[in-house]
Amino acid sequence: MAVSVRKIEEMAPDQASLNAASKLMKPAKWPLLAGDADETLIWGECQGSGSTPYRVMAALDDLGYKCTCPSRKFPCKHVLALLWTRAEEGGRFGVEAVPDWVGDWLSRRRPKTGSAANGAAATQDKPAVSVKAVDAEAPKEKDEKAEVRAAAQRERQRVAREESIAAGLDELDLWIADQLDRGLAAFLPDAFKHCRQ
Repeated sequence: MAVSVRKIEEMAPDQASLNAASKLMKPAKWPLLAGDADETLIWGECQGSGSTPYRVMAALDDLGYKCTCPSRKFPCKHVLALLWTRAEEGGRFGVEAVPDWVGDWLSRRRPKTGSAANGAAATQDKPAVSVKAVDAEAPKEKDEKAEVRAAAQRERQRVAREESIAAGLDELDLWIADQLDRGLAAFLPDAFKHCRQ
């Protein structure tokens, strides 16, 4: 089934989510992109900042979705990027057997129900977002509280780093003093072991 960019715009919770999704559409971010032979399911693994990629899946018939990321936005940027990639670069998706993690999700989910009118009414309350506005969006206003928290976190990290360095230098001074007390004759036979330590 085809997914349209317009439908992705309607699904997006806000313009920021579309902006974030556009940055995730690079092939390097997706070590796995696949779908079933019926073209009703797509899934992928999106490499985030952690070692384990996020698992993202979507049903194309009713646009149900699931992602393992901790985002509080629904759908998250990973789901939007998966669908957007399908809409614009469907050839990147291989055809594979449904993996266990997608099968588990399918067995637990209930397809969305309701008429098209209900869907239209739900999207009328939401401000319109656009894929075209991704690059044209003006810079966001700075969040002063977030900046204060980030500055405080940087200061805590700096202090902790300096304390760790000072403790290491104190330990080195103590070790050198111990070696001098023992004398050069005691140090030389095991010099490699002592310096390695």
